[in-house]
Amino acid sequence: MSKERKTVKVEEIRQAFADYVRSEGCDCCTNKEAHDDAAARIAKLLNVPLFDDKSGYDFWRFASERED
Repeated sequence: MSKERKTVKVEEIRQAFADYVRSEGCDCCTNKEAHDDAAARIAKLLNVPLFDDKSGYDFWRFASERED
């Protein structure tokens, strides 16, 4: 499997992440659809795959190891 490098503008990632964080908001501001859309945008920009069961994006695969 060849992996092509993809160039992504920092501005696109920053805006997608900001939209994601904003969509979490407080109870009155939470927007599940906007949250899912922003997560999908981030995943696409960063080439993050879906979980095998298609339940969401596997961001955990790239997370730093937790220190307990």
